Amino acid sequence: MNENFTKFTALVRYSIRRILLSKKIVFLLVGLGFTVAVMGYASTQDVEKLWVGAGLMSGLIISFMVPITTMIYGSTIIQDDIEDRSITQIISSPIDRVLSYLGYYLAIVICLSAMLMAITTAGFISFFGPLGIDSASLSIYIDITALVFIGTLVYSSLFMLVSLMTSKAVYFGLFYAFIWEGFVGSLPGNIQKVAISHYIKSISSSWIEYISLDNASGLMLSFYILFALIVSLISFGCLLFRTKEFP
Repeated sequence: MNENFTKFTALVRYSIRRILLSKKIVFLLVGLGFTVAVMGYASTQDVEKLWVGAGLMSGLIISFMVPITTMIYGSTIIQDDIEDRSITQIISSPIDRVLSYLGYYLAIVICLSAMLMAITTAGFISFFGPLGIDSASLSIYIDITALVFIGTLVYSSLFMLVSLMTSKAVYFGLFYAFIWEGFVGSLPGNIQKVAISHYIKSISSSWIEYISLDNASGLMLSFYILFALIVSLISFGCLLFRTKEFP
């Protein structure tokens, strides 16, 4: 048990280092700069602070930065190890492949939560800083941060699974993030309920009074669906990782 735990934590640390030292960190810096620029510019306009601030943080960070960032990292973390052959050491080690897959997932969640927290904080300060930070704006920040974490959990589980099913996971990720989530998720009626973003937005509309969503699902129903998705996607990913033949 202790030996497995030691190897599990070693894999998590190894994966975290690879993520943080990857050249993909450039995407994070670009995303941070873009978020600061957009929200900083918005703060110079004549706006209703709380309504516009909450809407911007929800649309820009929750609906755009979270799925895009998790797609970039989640769909490549295992593929990168396959390409440089380091996957051989991981799958040939005595640790169960299920634990290895969970180690990858935990590393992704830890790193992306920290990265997206930095983007959220920077965007919050750039918008609310010039206009004044008060208890209402801090409440928005806390709720958005929690939603970022929820989004990281579910999108990471999705894109990691897809990366095992196809070597072209990035193309699927681009389609899903921009077409499925961006277009289908914004259509009127029940069709939007086939997008993950609908349930995250439904939670945000329940938590944050300055955000409204037509045809929103109930708070607990949204939590149940997202929880079921995370468990199902991770379970399927563990099964596939255990049985997959790697080159």
